[in-house]
Amino acid sequence: MIKFFRSIRKDLMEQNKTGKYLKYAFGEIILVVLGILIALQINNWNETRKNRDTEQQLLNSLLQEFETNLEILDQTIEKNTKIVESCINIGEFTGPSLAIVSEKELSQDMVGAFKYDSRYIPNKGTINEINNSGKLSLISDPSLRNKISKWLSQLELVNNQEKYVIERRDYTHDFFINNGNFRRHLDIIDDALIDVKPSKFPNNDFSFLEKSEFESNLYLFIVTSVNLNRGFYLPLKEQTEILIQQIKQNID
Repeated sequence: MIKFFRSIRKDLMEQNKTGKYLKYAFGEIILVVLGILIALQINNWNETRKNRDTEQQLLNSLLQEFETNLEILDQTIEKNTKIVESCINIGEFTGPSLAIVSEKELSQDMVGAFKYDSRYIPNKGTINEINNSGKLSLISDPSLRNKISKWLSQLELVNNQEKYVIERRDYTHDFFINNGNFRRHLDIIDDALIDVKPSKFPNNDFSFLEKSEFESNLYLFIVTSVNLNRGFYLPLKEQTEILIQQIKQNID
């Protein structure tokens, strides 16, 4: 093709047909420009198609990740609710004069209140990949991009509140460790992690139940745990549900 154009230019120049040569040269320039523009357009189409394919892959991965995280969050809320219930049961035993205490019942409630953390640990493989690689810009829906960023910000607030709740839990639990008999506690509860022989010390000293400081910290732990559910977990759950619906709307 190049040889063909050169041949035409050579013939026109040899025939001294300057006007026709200029017209031809101008036409050739237009053809070259058009060729470049077409090539660029095709490249843009290909790039757009690739980005769209990548976006769809990311959206499908995000959908699966957030659906799993919603299940994890429901389980975390349920666990935190049970912790609160156990703490309220312990509160029934507190007071200035020690009531009749069932050591086994109290020990089981102590397990329910203090053995496990209320901590939401979602899967973040896809969302971390999107943030770390700059692929968030590939999501064409600006509203969805904004909601993903807000979800991450809300998750950070949740984690900070969890840390505070766990601090309150540990501080309250110290009263039992310092005033009770943990070995007897292990011998009594149903799900001890180790098999221990009964302690040679006398029955648990439940004097910590008579301390107003213990009661105050116990109920602070209860309040912060309830607030963790209402003020942090449930709003995050609502955000997650909205995200799932919007992701589905953007999947072809």
